This record gives sequence, structure tokens and C-alpha cells, in this order.
Amino acid sequence: HGIDLTRLADGTVQLLVVNHGKRESVEFFEVTQSDENWQLAWQGCAMPPGDPFINDVAALKDGGFFVTHMWDKATAFDEVVRKLLSAEPTGWVYEWQREQGFNKVPGSNDLMPNGIAVSGDNTKIYVNIYFGDKTIKIDRSSGKREGEFTVQQPDNITVDDEGNLWVASHKNDPIGQTCALVTEGPCLLPYEVIKADPETMQAEVFLSQDGAPMGYATVALKVGDRVFMGSAHGDRVVSSPAY
Repeated sequence: HGIDLTRLADGTVQLLVVNHGKRESVEFFEVTQSDENWQLAWQGCAMPPGDPFINDVAALKDGGFFVTHMWDKATAFDEVVRKLLSAEPTGWVYEWQREQGFNKVPGSNDLMPNGIAVSGDNTKIYVNIYFGDKTIKIDRSSGKREGEFTVQQPDNITVDDEGNLWVASHKNDPIGQTCALVTEGPCLLPYEVIKADPETMQAEVFLSQDGAPMGYATVALKVGDRVFMGSAHGDRVVSSPAY
């Protein structure tokens, strides 16, 4: 599921990975470079309490992180659907710190929290509420929701070097239109990439795509003068000029 690459306050480059294999956990890796090759060294893991079904992770410079919990994993899917269609909150955001462990973030209960990111100064949390069709901003110190914008089925969210928010939005019916029958090549479900101002939470459509070369974008990441997009079901990454 989600990953996050960040440079910690002590200079360490860290990769966090959400793991579903045999355990629900966030795995820690240190990223190093030698002889022009990049290497990953596993450093440990953190496992949320209860019955977690986690999705995305956002690293903090102090070594902690935020992770989204979508719903209790043992819950029957029919019951999950019932709750989502009835607008009953199913999940929340956890903050993890080495000394305190996991704690729920105040104000984060909602309908399937999905992608998550933090501001460059680590004071604001941005969370995609997939079945709530919105992206919210939470102040880290107070837990107060400070803003939101409407976006259909927001999957993952990233923050670029200027602080702008980039959201991958699914434009399909999440129940009736899926990629289940696609066994080769890309799934071509329609998507949009949304760009938003983190202060005003004003959003605009940066890209709207329906068809080849790639569909069902799960993430949009601005690097330099291009935006790179990966798919939730496919065999490729695509890019577009950022301006």
C-alpha cells in the first residue's frame, strides 16, 4: 500500500512502507548509497493496536509518522459497505512516536481515510477521505479541522516543494466499475489529478484522463517540471509537464 520517503532531522534518509503480508504494520528502512547504488536496510516495524487495516503513511522529521486506518480488518465487507453508504465513520488517523506508540489523531474519524501527507513544517495534516469525497486539513497541535475541498474518491496525496497539494481522484463507480477483470496491461478507469493550495484549500483540475496510456491513477507526484503518476492497477508510470 502506501510508502513515504523522507530525510529525518538527523540527516538519515528513511523509507516507510505499509505492509499487509502476515501483519498490518509500517516497516522502517534506512536508504543509503554506495558505489552509485541505492540500498535499503530494514530497521524494524510498528504494528497498530486493535484490528487495523491501514492504507497510507506520512513520515515526520522527528522519526514519527501518521498512518490511515480505513476500517477494522475483520469486519465483513457487506458491513463495511453498509457503513460507508450510511455515512458512518469507519476509520481514523494514527500518530506514532517511538516513546508513546500509537495514538488516534483528534478530529480524524471519517469514511475510509485513505491517502495522507504532512506540510513541510510538519504542523498540518492532509487526509483524503475516499468515500467522503473530500480532502481535509487538520492542525496537528489542536486537532481542529481547518479546511477541506471536494474531490471524488481521492486516493493518494502528495506535497510538492512549493507546498502545493496533488491528489489522484478516481472517477469510476467504486462498487460497479472495477479492474477485477483486467489481467494484462493497464486498467483504464478514468481519473483526474487535482492541484490545491494548502492555505486556502482551493482546488483545480490539473489533468483529466479517460483512456490510454494509463488509467486508475493512485498517486501524482511533482518532481521538477513534471508530474509523475502511478496506477492502482497497471504495469506503467506516466508523466506530464507540470505547467
